[in-house]
Amino acid sequence: MQLKTDDRLGSEDKMKKIYITGLAGMLGSNLAFLLRDEYLVYGVDLIKVKMPEVEAYVYDILDEDNVREQLLRIKPDVLIHTVAAVNVDLCEKQKDFAKQLNERSTDIVAKVCHEIGTKVIYISTDAVFDPVHPRLSQESDEVNPKNEYAKTKLAGEKYVLQYPENLVLRTNIYGFNVQNKNSFGEWVLSSLLKGETLKMFDDIYFSPILVNDLAMVIKQCIQNDLCGLYHACGTGAVNKYEFGIMLKEEFQITTGAIVRTSSDTFSFQAPRSKYMGMSNEKLKNALGIKIRTPKESIAYFKELYDCNYQKVLKEFGGITE
Repeated sequence: MQLKTDDRLGSEDKMKKIYITGLAGMLGSNLAFLLRDEYLVYGVDLIKVKMPEVEAYVYDILDEDNVREQLLRIKPDVLIHTVAAVNVDLCEKQKDFAKQLNERSTDIVAKVCHEIGTKVIYISTDAVFDPVHPRLSQESDEVNPKNEYAKTKLAGEKYVLQYPENLVLRTNIYGFNVQNKNSFGEWVLSSLLKGETLKMFDDIYFSPILVNDLAMVIKQCIQNDLCGLYHACGTGAVNKYEFGIMLKEEFQITTGAIVRTSSDTFSFQAPRSKYMGMSNEKLKNALGIKIRTPKESIAYFKELYDCNYQKVLKEFGGITE
């Protein structure tokens, strides 16, 4: 695979306008990079970015008047709401911060978008689940959020789904960041390359999806005007320890080590769900697509790494602050 700066998701439908909140985040920046040849891309973040072919703005998403003014002027067809407080322990310690960013910002966006006829795609989380017995949770299953992060993200879902034209995607992503910080996958990779020993949980399961694959899924959702609630995750579930071992083997890393451990040995500020694996069958059937397993997505992660996708993405982002 040869990566070029124009290696994105297609070239049709250029006139449709996409607005991304959280443009400097991992998902927001990858969406902008991968969709900018296909749509007219706009976005907002508190961090200033300079992305070719993307109209980027800097303002507070909690400023309802500013949000309304911006969206009324642009009138996007679709708004992808990726803004969130995602540090689980910080959300537990600063509950109002979590409520403001995960609930209030979503309420504002959903309300304004409904007023102007813009569809909202809301990025939610697998952390809303905590089943008694290990299983792949389905959209119809009972939710049981254990911490403030999950509770506020679930509340955000309700604001979005009160309007039938909208879409909620529950997910758990990893991939390359435009900023100088690491996603879960980047943390495992960089730590092993430095020769570090990682303690990874063998009792916390999830269904990770590479951010590039989620961008493909979101593109398909836009094209099919999908509405409602879906799980946009990898196919099947692994625990964090298994994920680390698979990544180490796929990248053929001989430095560093991964030690199996239990989450019960750690003192977290916020309680954690142990089984967040989700079924993506509803989404795959609705779109007629396949989604990679965690092992397959790690192989694609390496493919991107080998052709320097991470460098290309950072150059594209041009973060100046």
